[in-house]
Amino acid sequence: MKGPEIIQVHKDVSIPWFEQIKKTVKYPGHSKNEIYYSLKPPDYVTALTRTSDGKFIVLRQYRPAVEDYTYELPSGHVDHGETPAQAIIRELREETGCEVKKLKLLGELIPDTGRLENRLWAFYVNNIKIDNIPGPEENDGIEVHLVSHKELCRMINKGKLNHALDLSVITLAIFQKCLKL
Repeated sequence: MKGPEIIQVHKDVSIPWFEQIKKTVKYPGHSKNEIYYSLKPPDYVTALTRTSDGKFIVLRQYRPAVEDYTYELPSGHVDHGETPAQAIIRELREETGCEVKKLKLLGELIPDTGRLENRLWAFYVNNIKIDNIPGPEENDGIEVHLVSHKELCRMINKGKLNHALDLSVITLAIFQKCLKL
């Protein structure tokens, strides 16, 4: 049996943060074509990062989209011409002042199969040394927190660290035996 066929794709690139995409889809046995919309932001990168003394890096920052402060893992976008590994190394340097020498790719995830056309590249970084943590005043308001394994679990259980994509990165780290419950 033949599956759905994309007949036409129209991209609107007028917004600098993402492309808006309109797809016309023909389903077998249907007389009318269906229209679907999606967004294509740059790919995301996120890292579960453990310091040489066993603490995890968690960031606190204000997010206008949810109108609140959030706790998150270090993350960002892949810039044009960058690999995901280069992007997370850059983001960790910018957000935490850390220099990454070695990282592990945990996986490539699809953030939202119904609306987004980008990928999330999940990384694990271990034994990172932090010399000088930037303060919020020099870091676009981002607060860098170092939390123990127990504190990280407590933050998840209490809903303080509740970013779904970050939780998926932590889950991958558990399944790949980089982190124990």
